[in-house]
Amino acid sequence: MSKFPEERDKPNRPLNELVRRSYILAYTEDVGPLFGALAAEQLNPEILRASYSEAELTLPRAIRTFLNHRAAWQRASEQEGYTLICESDYVPCRGVGSLPSFWPLSDPMGWGYLYAGSPRLLALIGERRYLRAHCSPLVGYVVNAAIARILCDFFQSEIDRHGTSVYFPFDAHLQWFVMGGGGNAFIPMKNYGEHGGFPNPEHAVFGLPRAGQHRADNLATRLHFLPQYSRGSIFRYLRVRAYARLLGVGRLLANKWVLNTNAYHHGLLDKVEMYTVGVKRLLPSTRRDVATGQVI
Repeated sequence: MSKFPEERDKPNRPLNELVRRSYILAYTEDVGPLFGALAAEQLNPEILRASYSEAELTLPRAIRTFLNHRAAWQRASEQEGYTLICESDYVPCRGVGSLPSFWPLSDPMGWGYLYAGSPRLLALIGERRYLRAHCSPLVGYVVNAAIARILCDFFQSEIDRHGTSVYFPFDAHLQWFVMGGGGNAFIPMKNYGEHGGFPNPEHAVFGLPRAGQHRADNLATRLHFLPQYSRGSIFRYLRVRAYARLLGVGRLLANKWVLNTNAYHHGLLDKVEMYTVGVKRLLPSTRRDVATGQVI
């Protein structure tokens, strides 16, 4: 029997029944633990190591990262089913392969962020109340061929506009472009992994909030391995995780959880429900959260 039954026959299928391949974007980084974790989760990982020309090595680091994602998008655009794409500093949750999908599988233009840095909720969609959201970091995400083709167009549009010689935060523009092409991005109730690395120094030079440092404000389960930022210390890891949770609470209290757009018009009850979800996603995970992917 095929591992990949028809994706749309029921909601919330486990990721390892939907994701047909995983691409790990790397240059010289050691991605052995990440590869092992994704392999153990039956997510079929493959390492895409960048090879830069002398000219490309002079480009800003963010642009080289953009090139790496484009290479994965080109591959995914020619593949059937869903593709997981992650950067080398993604740290997956334990059991991520068995965690449920969190976007409506009936939507051919649905895709999702496994890790959502500073997410903003746009709407709750359908009877299962999927979280349609906006976020920027491309640490770990799932696309299909239709979304990948839009992303390839996005790459060309951004390069035509900005060139390659100077830094620009391409990931901040990405989702609006994809949305314009009909793509619908979703996030899980709780992050399916963590951004484990250190921020690109270019982010601080160009004035990004918190110098580009971002972490998961919640996690669905324990991580497969300690992130790089812990430097091998469980105490440092717990301190960073506590701070990330506090930032999530602060975002909620500062009225930065719900993002108003002209795509959705929310009444008072809609807003109450959306903020209720915002509170619940910051609470400790329960077995039911993990097993069913239910929001409320």
